[in-house]
Amino acid sequence: MAGIESANVPLRDWSGYTNYGRVAEAFAPSSDAEIVDLVKACRQRGQTCRVVGLRTSWSLYWFDQTNDLLISTKNLDQIAFDTEAMTVTCGAGVTLETLHREAWKRGLTLATSPAPPWVTVGGAVSTGSHGSVMAGSMSSSLIRCRLVNGHGEIVDLDERHPDFDAVRISLGMLGVMTEMTLQLQKGFRLTLTQEPFATQNWEQSLFESGPMSFLHANLLEEPSVVFKVDYDSSNDENHNDLIKGTNADGVPFVSGPAHLVVMNYAPPSPTIAGSEWAVPLEKFQSVLDRFKADNQLLPAKIWMKKSAGESALLAAGPDPDKAYVQCGCYHPVNGNQDPKIIEQMVKKVENIMLNNNGRPHFAKLIYMNSDQMRSLYPKLETFQEVRQRMDPDGVFYTKRLKALFG
Repeated sequence: MAGIESANVPLRDWSGYTNYGRVAEAFAPSSDAEIVDLVKACRQRGQTCRVVGLRTSWSLYWFDQTNDLLISTKNLDQIAFDTEAMTVTCGAGVTLETLHREAWKRGLTLATSPAPPWVTVGGAVSTGSHGSVMAGSMSSSLIRCRLVNGHGEIVDLDERHPDFDAVRISLGMLGVMTEMTLQLQKGFRLTLTQEPFATQNWEQSLFESGPMSFLHANLLEEPSVVFKVDYDSSNDENHNDLIKGTNADGVPFVSGPAHLVVMNYAPPSPTIAGSEWAVPLEKFQSVLDRFKADNQLLPAKIWMKKSAGESALLAAGPDPDKAYVQCGCYHPVNGNQDPKIIEQMVKKVENIMLNNNGRPHFAKLIYMNSDQMRSLYPKLETFQEVRQRMDPDGVFYTKRLKALFG
């Protein structure tokens, strides 16, 4: 399209696991009007359109066929704050690192966020990404958004709109989300310490060791590790840096702004790939029992976080009154030398989770089919009704998405 900036997009995720081995040319619009032109062009050509951020997801669903028109969010980078209302309004391409930094300058922070700071806000919201806290995903912080739907129309929605819970977690199937308003809260500091715990005491360690604590559970040998995260009671609320030291019991600690303590993930080496599932709290012991009974192909260690359900139609935790365990199962990528090992692990984990009412994190690896999706998501039919109204020609509904969602 004449006049719209282009961008080269490597067709690989951050880890190298999902790797198409080439670079694609994408459009990088900087305005709603340019996005409208791109969507209308796709409709006229019968072409599908996918939006890409910084490709943190291992999932194949962020890219489909070679004739997809790709839209990069890199120029959708506007950001503004309303400090009185404690909100941020930003473009889909703003990174979490930028949002965290600018919010903290104003005495604000997100209630929850995925840990990798390079993720875009658009990607985090549209996939239901989260941290470890008794609340919903980052998508539950969304209170208003603007998108360009499959008709090429600019649509503004807020929490009062009947379709809003479809938009919250929608994987780009409803349109190009150009602007989002998120509810923030007063900035707070956290302190993190690490302590060993017996794996059989996982529930107490996860739910009673601090509001944002998480676990690295060893399923074969003791001990496991609890990352105890609690509010920092110091008076220096707006100190910008991490502080490392030793507490009165001789235990090393890290304290600082919330986003630097628990939302500042550094990629491991070798990199990893895998899946993550939300399982109702009352079902999770059954998951652990299955892992221990047959650990072939399964990881020896898993990450465990806590969350609450939310109202989004495609939420990983569907009941706002329930607690869920977010379980991450990963395997080293090792240069993508044997991707079948990771695929086999993920499929085995998937089977265990499905048998315990688990739901997947859409940004991680998924091998489910549409029958399983319909069984797992009773509100999928309602979501599809919204999608068909917003995108009747399937501009944003690729073959891979059809295979998953039906």
